[in-house]
Amino acid sequence: MRPALPSSPVEIKHDSPLFRHVWRNPDKDALFRPYLFPFFLPAAMTASSSVPARSPRLHSLDALRGLDMLIILGLDALVLLLAARNPENAFLREAARQMSHAHWAGLHLCDLVFPVFVFISGVSMSFSLAKYTGGNASAASGLLHLWKRAFVLAFLGLLVNGTLTWTEDMRYASVLGLIGFSCAIAGTCILLCRRTGAIAAAAGGLLGLIALLQFTCGSFTPDGSVNSWVDMHWLPGRLHGGVFDPEGPLCIASASALCMGGWLAGKFLKESRLPSVRLCMAMMGAGILLFSAARMLDGAYPIIKSMWTGTFVLAAAGISLMLLSLFHLAVDAWNGGKWAKWAFPLRVIGVNALAAYLIHALLNVHELNQRIFSGAADFFPPFQPVLLAVSLLLLQWLVLLFFYRRRISFAKSPAK
Repeated sequence: MRPALPSSPVEIKHDSPLFRHVWRNPDKDALFRPYLFPFFLPAAMTASSSVPARSPRLHSLDALRGLDMLIILGLDALVLLLAARNPENAFLREAARQMSHAHWAGLHLCDLVFPVFVFISGVSMSFSLAKYTGGNASAASGLLHLWKRAFVLAFLGLLVNGTLTWTEDMRYASVLGLIGFSCAIAGTCILLCRRTGAIAAAAGGLLGLIALLQFTCGSFTPDGSVNSWVDMHWLPGRLHGGVFDPEGPLCIASASALCMGGWLAGKFLKESRLPSVRLCMAMMGAGILLFSAARMLDGAYPIIKSMWTGTFVLAAAGISLMLLSLFHLAVDAWNGGKWAKWAFPLRVIGVNALAAYLIHALLNVHELNQRIFSGAADFFPPFQPVLLAVSLLLLQWLVLLFFYRRRISFAKSPAK
């Protein structure tokens, strides 16, 4: 049954004539409301509602985060191995291409792993920062938490990079540093701006500034871009790309805009009046629009992951929204979430994503996997490499299952 709709524009607290027309004619325009999400997001979230609040726990976020981390833990290596052993299989060849990074311009699935994680972090922040943004709540404690977490992640990122020599040969930028600082910058904007429209404007303004710099202060080549200039002049130590670093300062700024986009999506998901299916349709439609816009602009403003160009951020936001809509429908909404047991293996990874990443990056799990499973794999010589790749995933999952059962968490779960 469709929830009751406001009968007048006063209840909506919005003065847009088109928006006012749509809500004055609920029956006539019912088919169009879900697709207005990209244009009327700020107003839709300020509307008063008599619909009960959605579940305080979004298992879909854990599952999507788990799928994202599964690629890092070894799913990509398994796909590459299968493709190498079956070179005539066109599907595996394409899957292997998607599991490797684009050389420079272009977009592969592997390029979206960490951007999707940043977007999910933004969605989670719509829940975790709510206590700091409501009423007269002080933002000071929220800001302290965000920046403390950012510096902890940056330090862990240094450990993942290698030995802490503190010399010019050490790499200071890192994936964990990008995630931490981009979330801290986005969270700071959220806590200081508070209003949805102001946060959307901040994200758009930041992307616009990045685009202006990338167009006017360099080219779209590895050694001629403004990102490269900033990295070589401002970023100490070794750069991952030689003359640039894909986790450099300007990339962090672009990722902050993506994180704010995730917060907007989470805010809509949490407060929307739409029934679950129409809500997912709205997010899917918004994701398709964003991805289509990025593809149309690609000729003039290339999609480059190593520069985190504006078009790359739009494409990442679009794909993230589409994935979120599918997972929310399949895990949280469909049949009241009762059919979501299939997502449990992914949720085990997703609720402890930081632990999963650190176990894979810092511990010698490959050696441990060899010690435990190589003897059994030797009984099947033709399939030994594949079996060891599968057992590596299984070993890491079992460790995370132990953490899950014991309620051990490296970070407080944000999606509550």
